[in-house]
Amino acid sequence: MLAIVALFMLQYFEIRLLVGSLSGSTLLGQLKLLDVFAFLEVSAAARGISLALLTAVLPVALLYLLLGRAFCGWVCPMDLLFSLVDKVRSPGTKPPRLPLKPQVGYWLAGGLLLTALLTSLPVFTNFFSHLTNLFRAIAGVVFMASDLPVEPAVIAWSLLALLALLLLQYFYPRLWCRVLCPVGKTYGLFNRASLLKLRFRQGDCEGCELCEQRCYMGVKLVRHLDQGKLRDPNCIYCGRCIEGCRHQANLIKMSFK
Repeated sequence: MLAIVALFMLQYFEIRLLVGSLSGSTLLGQLKLLDVFAFLEVSAAARGISLALLTAVLPVALLYLLLGRAFCGWVCPMDLLFSLVDKVRSPGTKPPRLPLKPQVGYWLAGGLLLTALLTSLPVFTNFFSHLTNLFRAIAGVVFMASDLPVEPAVIAWSLLALLALLLLQYFYPRLWCRVLCPVGKTYGLFNRASLLKLRFRQGDCEGCELCEQRCYMGVKLVRHLDQGKLRDPNCIYCGRCIEGCRHQANLIKMSFK
């Protein structure tokens, strides 16, 4: 995660290996990359799919057909920021029950796509995306430090949007990741078909549920043991369930088979 952010940071030092943000970028000055939800929203706003957009989203879609929702656990910088917020919360404090059901996120994503279609504007990607606002805030700080022109209102908006997400995380841990984030919801759909999955070896589980206690995405692993594998849309393949299990990799493992 930090390595990927560092690669993006190099663009501010005239080293253009990866230019843009996690919503949309250019790799090595040639390969265009576009987030899947951004593709859907921009296409809805444009009321059509262009070849340029399609060729930019295709490598990303193929990557997550391989890895599923691993983006959220291994790439998204908000995972790190949210983990830091968790350290501020009093130890042993039981997280409150989430006020919204996971299905709400799909309705929200659909509403955002409908809004883009009606307004011809990708509202989420332009104004509310955590990825857009994080990289926009970073760029603003760099520009200000370099005495380059910057729009203060834009930077202030991005910082306030990020602060709102951090406050949401403090009061309702992972509500954004588990329910509201349209990017995460989109990648969660890839879990249904991705080659990467969690697999279980039957017969050794003691029913301690330590794996579920370690999973901050609320995935119910124990109920899937008899199925031999897990394809939950909220699983981000972070590996914390494997670390929490007493049998560790002997019972739970990530596998492409």
